[in-house]
Amino acid sequence: MIQHLERPKKRLHLAIILMIIAAVFLAAQAVCVKLASDYFSTTFLTFARSFVNLVLLMIWVFLSPTSPKVSQLFKTNNYKHHAVRSIFGVAALYCFYFSINNFSLATGTLIFYSFPLFVPIAARVWLRVHFVHRLWWGLGIAFLGLLFVLRPGENLFNPLAIVPLIGAIFGATAVVAVRTLNYTEPWERITAYYFTLSVIVTATVLFLIPNGNEVYTFKSLGLAFFAGLFAAIFQVLLTISAKFAPMRLISPFIYLSFIFGALAQYFVWGETIQSGVILGFCLIALGTVLLVFLYPKDDLKFAKKKGSHKKRAPSKK
Repeated sequence: MIQHLERPKKRLHLAIILMIIAAVFLAAQAVCVKLASDYFSTTFLTFARSFVNLVLLMIWVFLSPTSPKVSQLFKTNNYKHHAVRSIFGVAALYCFYFSINNFSLATGTLIFYSFPLFVPIAARVWLRVHFVHRLWWGLGIAFLGLLFVLRPGENLFNPLAIVPLIGAIFGATAVVAVRTLNYTEPWERITAYYFTLSVIVTATVLFLIPNGNEVYTFKSLGLAFFAGLFAAIFQVLLTISAKFAPMRLISPFIYLSFIFGALAQYFVWGETIQSGVILGFCLIALGTVLLVFLYPKDDLKFAKKKGSHKKRAPSKK
């Protein structure tokens, strides 16, 4: 647990700015994955993204004078939290790409990126962090705005929708782990564990489940590369922003990726903006702003374990 650790210094404005920029790259990644899905399978795209992420990170580690040395990159005492972050993160990645490739871009991302709703639950179940109940007003209003923006329709009730929904739960657990790791670890080490495990898992799956219908062209490989590049930038910004503010507060700003995604759909696929979208944008903005105002200063309280409230019997002198 993290009760005994010193919390990172909170810099809310910086964290929010980083999350907004991250939302832009998240939307750009989703667009590239959707375009690349015409040429590649989900298993190949998840591997390509993971491989590009790891290569870019290693280039940064070799060139940056401030990053840990390669020999020190994987030295840690937080194997449990790294394992949770990496395993749940990879599982969420598969669910995300599955949702993009099997639903419309809007519907798939809507279901998967409901994960901010599960972040307080994951923090409560895993770390025993108390709920801040009034935050549900902001979360609910922002999510209602998503429904107006994306109008998911009948596909929302498709049985396959359980996959991105499970992915949202995995993603929520992963981002809670990112926040706890930021108490003691540099961002390079956090992403190094995640990217390395991602490459191992996705390469194994790709080997065991080969697909002979992959189309290797300059365009298709370029789309796969940029999906990995944008994903790497998103992961780095997400990890760094978690150092400056609790994920329970800043994760809903990921909803802004839908606004950028809607703009991308208009310019890439020629989809017109519906009247309900404007109302949805307003609700998303209202919900995220409301979260900032409702968030308490004393935000980190822990539930006691069962039986810990019992008084000890007085010792006999």
